[in-house]
Amino acid sequence: MFYIVFIVLPIVLVLGIAVVGRLEKRLVWPYGPMQERPPYPDASGYSIRWVREALQLGFVFLGWAPDAKGEKYKLTYGLLVSPERDCFVIVGVGTIMGLSMRGTWVYSVDRDGRAIYTTDNQSAIEVDVTRLWKSQLVRAKSFADLLQRHREMLRFSSFNAYRFTPGQEIAEFHRARQAHYEYLAKRGLIAYTDDTATCWQYTMWGALKFAALNYTIGMVRAVTFGRVFRLA
Repeated sequence: MFYIVFIVLPIVLVLGIAVVGRLEKRLVWPYGPMQERPPYPDASGYSIRWVREALQLGFVFLGWAPDAKGEKYKLTYGLLVSPERDCFVIVGVGTIMGLSMRGTWVYSVDRDGRAIYTTDNQSAIEVDVTRLWKSQLVRAKSFADLLQRHREMLRFSSFNAYRFTPGQEIAEFHRARQAHYEYLAKRGLIAYTDDTATCWQYTMWGALKFAALNYTIGMVRAVTFGRVFRLA
């Protein structure tokens, strides 16, 4: 029984994650056209509450966006930028094929292709196989809590965050994501599935690495809620 639970089962799960990662097509920029109102209702009130809290802290609201991956992804994203212009925030809520999802990402990027983001939900994390984009999972009861933990991590890591240009925040964050996926492609970890390089899939090597990292780090974080692998 020990052999099955601690050796065979993890291997099966990692291989399963790798297969899904290899087959799934993803978007470099998963956010649809910006709108003034949420494209989908939020019965939980999560997105409205966290966006309101961010606005009270001086954040600039950039608009609402639907998920661009299709009808099965009924997700709403609220996009904001910090008054210091060093944090790009995404507040997401909705359903994926009927399954509820919600989470907030606080991103900071630098000029060398690195990024740190802090989120309140394990399901909002996908461990980067290049280790250039690193995440922090925290138990946050409010947006202010999440932001404080993010800024603490920036100071702890001596991270020199890029300052987003007023009026160009979305375009600049888009370019940061695009540059990161171009780097993944050059390393042979992903391959684009279209001529415009807007859609991609993991290569077999990338999928195996993705599965091993996400399973290991995700399991440890789930048990310790981010206290172990604090930044990974």
